[in-house]
Amino acid sequence: MHFTRRFLAVTAAGALTLGAATACSTERESPGTGLGAAADCDGPQAQALRRQYADTWRKAGEAIGLQGLSPRRSQVCEIDTARFAKKRPGGGYRIAFAAQGPTNAWALTNEEAFKYRARQRGAKVLYASANGDVNRQVDNVQQLVAQRPDALVVVPMGDAITGQVRAAAGQGIPVVVCAGRLGEGSGAVSTVTRDYELQGTLWAEWIARRIGGQGKIAMLSGIAGVPTAELPKAQAEKIFATKYPGIQVVAKQNTDWSATKSKTVAAQLLARHPDLKAIWSDSAITDLGVYEAYSQAGRPVPPVTGDVTNAFLKAVRGENVPFALSAFPPEQSMRCLDVALDALAGRPVPSQVNVDSAVFTDRRIDQYARPECSDDLAVPSALPADLLKRLKLC
Repeated sequence: MHFTRRFLAVTAAGALTLGAATACSTERESPGTGLGAAADCDGPQAQALRRQYADTWRKAGEAIGLQGLSPRRSQVCEIDTARFAKKRPGGGYRIAFAAQGPTNAWALTNEEAFKYRARQRGAKVLYASANGDVNRQVDNVQQLVAQRPDALVVVPMGDAITGQVRAAAGQGIPVVVCAGRLGEGSGAVSTVTRDYELQGTLWAEWIARRIGGQGKIAMLSGIAGVPTAELPKAQAEKIFATKYPGIQVVAKQNTDWSATKSKTVAAQLLARHPDLKAIWSDSAITDLGVYEAYSQAGRPVPPVTGDVTNAFLKAVRGENVPFALSAFPPEQSMRCLDVALDALAGRPVPSQVNVDSAVFTDRRIDQYARPECSDDLAVPSALPADLLKRLKLC
């Protein structure tokens, strides 16, 4: 997935510094681990983490005119990582990184940001690329764990790797799930990602408001089976079904996060459903294909949603294309590394980190478009200029 800005500051380097586990900490299962890690889910630090988590929902909604958004459930706990604390004499920690693979610009940026942060923190990266294949990632995790890394960070291609992640955790290796999510019982100590339910909610609620809760819409998602595609879609489907009976979802299709494929899909939609009021999408790459299909047909582009790419913003700048975008920043991988290193230092870490990011509509396109940079740039970007230049992004 093309899968920056600001991140929830919950590590030692952030705005909210966590001390030792609070006295009221109890041995309980942390969400998503299933290994009974020592988790404080009730103390003041855990409550602060939940407030901070919920605040990302509130701010994101307000950015596009949706007041009062809040997560239905935000069971964020403080995880005691004292059992992972270790020192590695004569060198930095060895961090295994089970990556998606540089299959697109987002994934390449995600991986390069991780390696950049590792150099900053003096960590050695043991890297394995899944090349977009969940079965290959299963093998990758096994091979990485066999090298006995100090910690494992995994960008999951799907739930098929859960068993391997659980096995790694059972060997005392702290695992951070990055830019994705695994189901209950994975054994991960922390999950660091942009909240999928937040993304799906933002896009669904904005569309519902934009079309007055009435009319036909289509839903376009990325790669079937990948959490980044499936979970926001599931949330949006639930919202449309339970809150907006006047909205008819007449088509649901996958675009594989390909502008070429989405253009073909959009052209077919236009022929079959010329009266679409909006298109719910999880990707600005998809939106680019929609824009091209509608423009070539001489038809106005319906309201669209998605994450953010510079290609889409450059293409529609100055055009009358209504949109609401919420970034899924590739450099969240840096935050994933920080959490892994915190665990190895024995510092408490949050069970979930909701990565904060830019949320905006077409009214603010000039603030975010980077005409001087590559189409492949995920905007806004928090990466340093030298890295952007090396990656030929800006």
